[in-house]
Amino acid sequence: MMKWLRSNVLLILLTVGTLFTFLWLKKNSKVFLLNRHKALSIAVLHTLYGVFCVKVFAFAEAGFNSDAIGNMSLFGGIFFMPIFYFLLAKTLKIRVSVVFDYCTICMVFTVMCARINCIFAGCCYGLHIFNSQLRWPTREAEIIFYIILMIWIVKQLKKGDANGIIYPVYMMSYGVFRFIIEFFRFYRVGAILHPAHIWSVLSFCIGCSIYVQIKSKKKRERRLAK
Repeated sequence: MMKWLRSNVLLILLTVGTLFTFLWLKKNSKVFLLNRHKALSIAVLHTLYGVFCVKVFAFAEAGFNSDAIGNMSLFGGIFFMPIFYFLLAKTLKIRVSVVFDYCTICMVFTVMCARINCIFAGCCYGLHIFNSQLRWPTREAEIIFYIILMIWIVKQLKKGDANGIIYPVYMMSYGVFRFIIEFFRFYRVGAILHPAHIWSVLSFCIGCSIYVQIKSKKKRERRLAK
């Protein structure tokens, strides 16, 4: 039993992520207007599409090298999950901003599960701290980042004034976090800057652009209301 658990940690964690998405959709049933079966179907599709995104992105990032087929890059989720959320909003006939605000936490929880898997898989670890046997806790720091982000998301949703800013804030904050943490990650190629630095900057810029547009639109609406 224990041997099976150790060899299927990722599957277990993704199942936990799917369960979280399902429970979150049911908890916010007044927003999504979903019955149990539809909520479960969306939760499963959410996880499957997310896994597809991170694997395809990692494969493309490695230059379509067959050795990288099993790799994952969480930036694939950052850049391509919006397609899923947009289509979900159109299918459910709900405002796109509402779907993004409420579904971002599902994505954050799922990628947190993926990062927890890195600990069990022994990958994505940090560099040695000042040539000692200890390593920078890069994976653990990222997990803490996700927990803090989820707490912030819940607070924003309770306030009821998110209006589409949650996903761009996620993109901006994750871009900044990953840009910094990448300097402490171990890579076989001893370069100072890694591809993740580029994706981090791109994530921040896209998130910042969307955030500014949303805030500008809200200001215009307030002026017109006066």
